[in-house]
Amino acid sequence: VRQGADVLSTFTLVGHTEGGRKKWEVQGETADLLSETVDLSPVRAVSYGKTQLHLTADQGWFHRTNQDVRLKGHVVATTSDGARLTTESLDWSQEKETGTTSDWVHIFRQGMTATGLGGTGFPQLKRVRLEKQVTVTLQNTQGETTVITCDGPMETDYGRQKSRFWRNVLVRDAKGFIRSDRLDAVLDPETHELKKATFWGHVEIRQDDRVATANRANYWPAHHRIQLIGHPKLVAPPPDPGPSGRPLKAGPPPAAGAGGGAAFTAGELGE
Repeated sequence: VRQGADVLSTFTLVGHTEGGRKKWEVQGETADLLSETVDLSPVRAVSYGKTQLHLTADQGWFHRTNQDVRLKGHVVATTSDGARLTTESLDWSQEKETGTTSDWVHIFRQGMTATGLGGTGFPQLKRVRLEKQVTVTLQNTQGETTVITCDGPMETDYGRQKSRFWRNVLVRDAKGFIRSDRLDAVLDPETHELKKATFWGHVEIRQDDRVATANRANYWPAHHRIQLIGHPKLVAPPPDPGPSGRPLKAGPPPAAGAGGGAAFTAGELGE
């Protein structure tokens, strides 16, 4: 800690592991170096590990006893693996190595943005959870956009490139939309594009005036293919000789043990 010429002093504190490796660092200006809770403004913090985390905020409070940090005002978190998170407040736990907020969260990664009300981040585990009113936007290499919304929560494991969306899920792209109670999504590890989507409960698929429903559905966007499982039902307009009036046609049945269903190409669903 370096004393300044005025009332404020620059506060720098570094924590180490039992093996002597630097684990975290907190820095900011303060008017009271001896307080149990050090008021910092502005504040910068770094958490070291497999994934390095940098935190900045307008104001912060460092608790000497448990070494936790509370951040407020223009909070920005960036990780060494390319993620960026912004929010208005964040409670960082040194012991759990997690950041939690009840404010709106905005997450940015290559080809993906996500927003939600309230969330928790686990940088070392490469996981994040958004609690409510979740919106995720994915953009593939061709510039095509897929938007996923749900009431929440949404849980994402960036290490395994998997996400789970809960309650009132809606997936919309240029071809139409799909509704369900839950969605399990697998992303491409390099492009972060949607690789496979599995929809659970009250599945409804709409493309123009074509509708398909089922208990469960698998969707492979790159192959433009959908598999309906569990009481599949298809509704299509009367046959039309024009290219836009092709009726729905069932493809080959799913493999044995899939629970019964029907498979369709996106063209058969009216692409």
